[in-house]
Amino acid sequence: MRLLLLLIGFFIPYWLSAQLATVIGTVRDDENRPLPDASIAVVGHGSTSSGANGGYRISVPAGQRIVIRFAYPGAETIEKAIELGPGETKELDVVIRSTVIGPVTVVDDRLRDSGIDKLNARTSHFQPSLGDVNSLLQGSLGVMSRNELSSGYNVRGGNFDENLVYVNGIEVYRPFLVRSGQQEGLSFPNPDLIERIHFTAGGWEARYGDKLSSVLDITYRRPREFDATASASMLGGSLAVGGAMAGQRLRQITGFRYRTLSTLLQGLDTQGDYIPTYTDLQSYWTYDLSDKVELGFLGLYSRNRYDVVPSDRETELGNFNQALRYTVYFEGQERTAYETYSGALSLNVRPSRKLLLNFTGSLFNTYETERMDILGEYLLGELDRNLGSEQFGEVVRDLGIGAYLDHARNSLEATVGAATHTGSYRWGDRSNLQWGVEVRSEQIHDRLSEWYMLDSAGYSIPQSQGDLLNLNTSVKSNIDLESIRSSAFVQNTWEWQTGRDRKWALVAGIRGQNWSYNGQTVVSPRVRLAYHPGWHRVMASGDTVALDYSFWFATGQYVQPPFYRELRDLRGVLHPEVQAQQSIHFILGMDRQFNMWDRPFKFTTEAYYKALSRINPYELDNVRIRYYANNKAMGYAAGIDMKLNGEFIKGVESWAALSVMQTEEDLEGDYYYHYYNKYGERTDAMDTRDRTPADSIRVEAGYIPRPTDQRVNFALFFQDEMPRWPTFKVHVNLLFGTSLPYGPPNETRYADTLRTSLYRRVDIGFSKQLLGAPGQEKSGMLRHVKDLWLSLEVFNLINLNNTVDYTWVQDVQGRYYGIPEFLTPRRINLKLIARF
Repeated sequence: MRLLLLLIGFFIPYWLSAQLATVIGTVRDDENRPLPDASIAVVGHGSTSSGANGGYRISVPAGQRIVIRFAYPGAETIEKAIELGPGETKELDVVIRSTVIGPVTVVDDRLRDSGIDKLNARTSHFQPSLGDVNSLLQGSLGVMSRNELSSGYNVRGGNFDENLVYVNGIEVYRPFLVRSGQQEGLSFPNPDLIERIHFTAGGWEARYGDKLSSVLDITYRRPREFDATASASMLGGSLAVGGAMAGQRLRQITGFRYRTLSTLLQGLDTQGDYIPTYTDLQSYWTYDLSDKVELGFLGLYSRNRYDVVPSDRETELGNFNQALRYTVYFEGQERTAYETYSGALSLNVRPSRKLLLNFTGSLFNTYETERMDILGEYLLGELDRNLGSEQFGEVVRDLGIGAYLDHARNSLEATVGAATHTGSYRWGDRSNLQWGVEVRSEQIHDRLSEWYMLDSAGYSIPQSQGDLLNLNTSVKSNIDLESIRSSAFVQNTWEWQTGRDRKWALVAGIRGQNWSYNGQTVVSPRVRLAYHPGWHRVMASGDTVALDYSFWFATGQYVQPPFYRELRDLRGVLHPEVQAQQSIHFILGMDRQFNMWDRPFKFTTEAYYKALSRINPYELDNVRIRYYANNKAMGYAAGIDMKLNGEFIKGVESWAALSVMQTEEDLEGDYYYHYYNKYGERTDAMDTRDRTPADSIRVEAGYIPRPTDQRVNFALFFQDEMPRWPTFKVHVNLLFGTSLPYGPPNETRYADTLRTSLYRRVDIGFSKQLLGAPGQEKSGMLRHVKDLWLSLEVFNLINLNNTVDYTWVQDVQGRYYGIPEFLTPRRINLKLIARF
């Protein structure tokens, strides 16, 4: 702790002492079910939220009359006035009655039965990261994230395109033309607007759509009183304002974000002028037309610009036996722009307490452009590795010299419109029926014109014949695609008791989809069985403690009909014959909720096997996914995930997650030949003199690692607070991942069996609460500030080089070298967060 104090010596910690009392209790709905994540606020002071079982504990000022406000989305707000003496503890249970016609409330037991992991959006404010919601997923089951500049993530061997992302029931998309993480900008979900985040890594219900890997389901808040959040940092800022009007019948929350990554990008190996600017504006409104009808609107405008004029690059690689330096001098520039509009209008109708109907119309439009002309002239040299030499660390031998020209004039416009109806009917006490239909129109207009010329030692590669100049790669296409997708689902949930505290839950459903472009109809049955044994441990005569265990098994056939990018091959040609990829999930899991040190904890583990068929193979180019546009592969993914989360420090959540996984695929026709000379020697061996083939042997590649085959992944997020200074906290984020497969840039997937370096990253943050501590008095304008925090963040604390991609160059002997492209080094960020 002394070392931590030295690091933040410019902070002046202070503590205003006050005598406190404590209020504890449980928040339930009008059907006596516990409500997790209910808001409990002491008016004019601090706030908290209820736990998984609806329980809460909050410190309040003693010796004065205070008002405690209880609120929950879609329910009435209740206020209780109390006055307690110093050190007094009062138990206060509250029942909140449902009033608003919002989405069906899912309590904690149902989340467990559905295999849904609940995440806390407020954690993203203090987690040392760029502030995206996706950083919260790093500790979820099966999630792999290796690029701090990208919002992308992989789940259990899948790529990012295999993940479903919903905001208020509307599916959202990532930019289509993005090549690197720094081009992406802001992800769609705004953390300041979020009420709930639900995530599942497999075996999800039929009500969610058709993808292979995961579901991220986000719900925005419906404020019942004025609140605002503002933040400013060296990387940008944000402002969110919410409130209720017209007797709380009209509610809105609006958020604006601005980000610039200049300070981060200046630490990359490629030096130059970086001008990245990312902005977005989102607004969510709801209005109660009556006690049974609610009208809602969600709108978004986003504009991401990424301009760079590179000047030079210097990268050192290799080992002590052969240390290399790759130097490039650039001319030209790159300009990338994404502009997105999105809107959704919804109508929620509750004819009775058991029936809920939803009707939604949405429209999404994005226009993306990419303009690039970059000339790079490179030198590849070998460094002196003799420790006693005066030239130690300097280039003593030139291995390669050449140049490349990267050109692109690409544009894409995508418009997706959808009309959706969903409904639910609760029949009986323990059964819930859900259904839905959707019709979606998709229009894509894509103009591709990009080529790459490589010149090595004065010779263009590949070598030209005659007067023609052969380019290394060239893609030119003009594509217009219009199609209609129709889908429907129905599912039912059954719950039944078989004894005291012992119950079963079964979720079974079926989903279907038809796509007009390829004429394929797919059907996806899904089932999930959960069991709560209700075990108890006898501690003493007449004294028992409940052991809160849950076990589940889930299976189903999950399909992913192709979207536009899955149809386009490496040459830019569209293949309408591409069919849906398929995956059969088998998941066996358990969790246990328990108390340790009088604080709540939860341990979760899942073992899984996914049988993959009709795989559409792909290659990764930084974050860009380049598909082969065929279904000529089969494969599998298998592993086990474990997660422990809880309050290691009272009132502050931390987590640790470990995943072990293997995923492989077998491509049809992925064979190659070994050639031998007349002496029986391999003609491609380094020491072979006679390279004239005399014989050959065909080799079947068989199963090879998929591009996301990371065997081990570990994530840790730990929060601590200073003794005697609970308003000063430390946040540590640690990620470790084993190597990923990669290979030369060609269509020989069987050659992609090299392995990258390990991924290791530690981020740390120090936060000081300046205003809003329990018992702290505020006057003047500060009375309107609920919380005020100042944070110092150190990204990549141990300054390790993590590789995101490789650049391939050739030396004078025709040997290829993969030059690693590193992510950001150590950087510092200062951030101020205020809540009103």
